[in-house]
Amino acid sequence: MVEGGLVARRLRSPWWVLFFVIFFGALLGSVIAEAVGAYPALAWLARDVRAGIDPPLTLDLRVFTVTIGTTIRLNVAILLGMVIAVWIFRLLQ
Repeated sequence: MVEGGLVARRLRSPWWVLFFVIFFGALLGSVIAEAVGAYPALAWLARDVRAGIDPPLTLDLRVFTVTIGTTIRLNVAILLGMVIAVWIFRLLQ
């Protein structure tokens, strides 16, 4: 559709909005995993896999100390939360 010499296009949300949607979906999935982890029938949702630097790497230079470390934790509930959050995000656009 051309209007006034400009091509009208659908406005897209910035990438950081999608990042926060995925982050909050993962956070909600983590809360759900903690809540249902005590129930034997739903314990598979809370079984997680961790990857990262553990213990953190520490570099002591006498003047200052730098500590670098990160860990990613994934489980089925977190992945479901992220997928559902992206699905809802796409429905609302």
